[in-house]
Amino acid sequence: MKEKNTNYEFANIAVNAVICTIKDKKLLIYLQTREKDPFKNYLELPGGLLHQKETAQETLIRKLKNITELKNHSLHQFQTFTDPKRDPRSRTISIGYIALLSPEKVTSLKNFYQIDSLTKLAFDHQKIIKSAIKFLKQNVNNQLIQELMPSFFPLNDLQVVYQVISQKKIDNRNFRKKILNSNLLQKAKIIQKNVNHRPASLYRFANKVKS
Repeated sequence: MKEKNTNYEFANIAVNAVICTIKDKKLLIYLQTREKDPFKNYLELPGGLLHQKETAQETLIRKLKNITELKNHSLHQFQTFTDPKRDPRSRTISIGYIALLSPEKVTSLKNFYQIDSLTKLAFDHQKIIKSAIKFLKQNVNNQLIQELMPSFFPLNDLQVVYQVISQKKIDNRNFRKKILNSNLLQKAKIIQKNVNHRPASLYRFANKVKS
């Protein structure tokens, strides 16, 4: 009779969402206060355990249903976290997703925090956030950028989003030339309103762009 391998272990499967927006040239992350132990009253990423007949995305949609800004929005899987000690209660594997929100879809910034203001979070959520930001920086593309933009925007605002995500300074003249020659944008027949400088022309994405 074959000897039973005791190295195999049951593990819970969870999902966590890193929800990002950009405001005042800062990348902000959505966090909520944990209501139970372990890590009671610590800030944490939204998420939770999979039910038996759910996919990871179905679990995430269920867990995020009260965050109205995420309704019908894209979720991008970026990494799985498997450290055996990441949850002190039992072995729990977490699948990380990232969602990008345009500021116009964020009804309140109450639960959004700047990256550099975060200290100690529940579980390994600080590590998950760092991995999400690294994913964004390494995979910045037109599709992801579009998700962070409002319906209409000046070119300067688009450049700011590229700079925040890539963490690189971009030459203004070269950026405008490249983006206007890319056929990604359409010039709208409207200009900025209620600004304390010369109103700029507004643009929009010509189509739903692909990465």
